[in-house]
Amino acid sequence: MRRLLLSLAALAALSSPAFATGGFSCAIKDANITFDAEGGFSYGLGGGFLNFRGEIVLPKEIAPKGLERVTLTPAHLGHDWLYDGELRLLLHAETESDLPFGSIDLIIKTTMGEDEISYDGDYRMIVHKAEGEGIERSGKVSCSVG
Repeated sequence: MRRLLLSLAALAALSSPAFATGGFSCAIKDANITFDAEGGFSYGLGGGFLNFRGEIVLPKEIAPKGLERVTLTPAHLGHDWLYDGELRLLLHAETESDLPFGSIDLIIKTTMGEDEISYDGDYRMIVHKAEGEGIERSGKVSCSVG
């Protein structure tokens, strides 16, 4: 009987609740930008994205020096929203070290499709260079969530 009680106590201590997780991916490929990103998330509120990664590639004519190709990490994700049929991302990257200032802001707004997996919408990109005025571009983005 003692062994049974100890075994049950050990099982209770080792068991943990199951947390449901999912994943998402987004892509843009047009004359303004090539963008791919993916990550995981918890279905619970407030979980944030997990293992976020991706890449932004800009054409040379609009890319600030040093930001022609950006490997995205969670540090680039300024804001994220996956709730009530919407997926939104705000990504920000700046030049580093002694390069002239430059930045990219990519705002993605999508809504869930009828299949509850596809999320299509629009993006807005704002590029700032040390010289000249900012450049703004927009277009379509496709994401999937599951």
